[in-house]
Amino acid sequence: MSATQLTFDKKPNNAIAMTKALLLPRAGFNPAVGLPELNACWRGATADAQALAGYCDTLGIAPSQHLPIAYPHVMAGTLCMNMLAHQSFPIRLLGALHLKNRIVQHRPIHKSETVDIHMALGAYRLIEKGMEFDFFTEVTEGVKGGENSTKGAVLWHETSTYFVRGKFGKSDINDDKSFELDSLEEGEQLQQWHIPSDRGRAYASISGDYNPIHMSRLAAKAFGFKRDIAHGFGVMAQAIDRTNILPTAEVLEQSPQTVQLDAIFKGPIFLDSDVSLKHKSEQAPGRLDLYCGDNTRPNLCIFITTSTV
Repeated sequence: MSATQLTFDKKPNNAIAMTKALLLPRAGFNPAVGLPELNACWRGATADAQALAGYCDTLGIAPSQHLPIAYPHVMAGTLCMNMLAHQSFPIRLLGALHLKNRIVQHRPIHKSETVDIHMALGAYRLIEKGMEFDFFTEVTEGVKGGENSTKGAVLWHETSTYFVRGKFGKSDINDDKSFELDSLEEGEQLQQWHIPSDRGRAYASISGDYNPIHMSRLAAKAFGFKRDIAHGFGVMAQAIDRTNILPTAEVLEQSPQTVQLDAIFKGPIFLDSDVSLKHKSEQAPGRLDLYCGDNTRPNLCIFITTSTV
């Protein structure tokens, strides 16, 4: 199967791509073929000031001269959606879940900085209940020169893992499976807040992720949830902002460090619910667990580490 490269010199259209990714029939996954070699690039990308302000306002994040560590993922969302909408992608997106993320930030990105965003469909793993597949994203310093120009320095990159339920072939989990995080033992509560009932629609308008499980109680029930669920990535951004574990951009500019953020979405975080954030510094200084309602197991596990450049 030949490689496909999608290149954009302005923000890709998200609405049409989302409709195609969710609704159009697909050929189906063939284990003998695997997933296609699919790549995309948005050159000359800059954060939209109004969208960034809406993101911070919706999540209660204090505005800054630099992008929040999770925001490049939001910017890259339109690239991802166009890749999922491409005719070569064999699986329909309807009901897919965001499962894991590993973000590495090499330096803070200024909110008005021009960058290039590169994305590639990565590895996949067949598991007992369906399939995991990865998207790898790099944000690099913007480079002029068009499609054939070399990449600038890498500022930020992530591996984002998604899960689709179904039967795709024999389970092939091996030593290459994605990372795991164990729950904290008797963590101490740091924060508690409420996820409003309209958060799904509010975050969708910012991120472009209009997956029905975030938009409609009935649609979410059709996929096995008791009600509509929050975008886990937005809740994760709130959790990080409500602690002092992540160094500020100002600190990182004075004392450069690479920041790694691992997150596993272990259970649904329902709209119109209370969430609590727990921490246990003696077990792991950068570990956080988030619980939804009276759940006794964490719905979201986070691990933040830093290393000197």
